[in-house]
Amino acid sequence: MKSFFFLLIIGLSYNTCAQWVPSESSIKKADKELLQYFGQDLEKRKISSNLNHYSLSINDSIYGYICFEQSPSKHDYFDFMAIYSTEMVLLKLRVLVYRENYGGEISNKKWLRQFVTRSPKKVQAISGATISVESLKYSVAQLSEKMLLWKFSN
Repeated sequence: MKSFFFLLIIGLSYNTCAQWVPSESSIKKADKELLQYFGQDLEKRKISSNLNHYSLSINDSIYGYICFEQSPSKHDYFDFMAIYSTEMVLLKLRVLVYRENYGGEISNKKWLRQFVTRSPKKVQAISGATISVESLKYSVAQLSEKMLLWKFSN
């Protein structure tokens, strides 16, 4: 079991080094989610050298940030997005593409709401999706830390 988590961590750290680009269908899903959440079209502007992190603004007023990321599941990666407030508080998390036959329960919107109200460490497990749950918890914690560091360095 220890070797599994060691390999998972290595896989996660490897993924953070690669520049992955979300698919057009993922971006369309995210845009639809942004429109529902904010009620209007927002302009996305890259905020760093990472191609997948954007500020969300209207007329140069920033409303928040969106990040597109990938995280490993048992045999493949799944794509997710996170929306942050201007204070870097997680507002919304959504799994955009899940490629495995098992563990897709992590796409459940009700289950994902836990990330908004709890720290990732306290998010409840899902039977049959242990690897994906742990991977998403780790990825969200790392992303939130990265976004806070970015905010305080700019």
